[in-house]
Amino acid sequence: MIYLIITTSINTKYDIVNEAHRKQLYLNSIRTTLIYIKNIGIKPIVVENNGNRSTYLDILDCDIFYTNNNSNIYEHKGVNELKDIKDIIDAYGILDDDMIIKLTGRYCPLNKSFFEMVQSNVKYDVFLKFFNVCKKIYTDDDCVLGLFAIRCKYLKKFQYECKMSPEVEFARFVRGSIQHDKVKEVQELFLRCCFAGKLRMLDV
Repeated sequence: MIYLIITTSINTKYDIVNEAHRKQLYLNSIRTTLIYIKNIGIKPIVVENNGNRSTYLDILDCDIFYTNNNSNIYEHKGVNELKDIKDIIDAYGILDDDMIIKLTGRYCPLNKSFFEMVQSNVKYDVFLKFFNVCKKIYTDDDCVLGLFAIRCKYLKKFQYECKMSPEVEFARFVRGSIQHDKVKEVQELFLRCCFAGKLRMLDV
């Protein structure tokens, strides 16, 4: 089975807060994503990490799962996000060989090509774009964490050590843990990223 976990955090503590902009990005991007995956056998789950309550996410046409993980303070927000994903794995009983697509909720797919790629290429264990989003260049030990797919068993093993950037740690984990012929290096994600803080936009 293929699960799409869309990560959100309405009340961020790591970035400049612009609530109206953040709400618009979340709703527009997630709605667009849900249209792309409709009727193609992918189960979407939105996770939000500021506690179980009513939010504007509840109007979305998919499962909404709330955690309390944003109350924890770590070196970077990737740790909170990974905990959210692992809580989903436990709550939904996701199996080791199930595929998990992870999408940052503020990022908007420009088409459905990534989802179709994952669905039609079952021989791979991970789909990842190796790329440095700051320098805008390919590198084999950096990656785009806004959209990737990986079999559940690897996510269950992965832990951030917080010694390097989240992107570098994850890229190196993939290189060191998964057979080369099971890694699909994605050239174009067709993903519009809006980076927190200065709200820089980049298509990758």
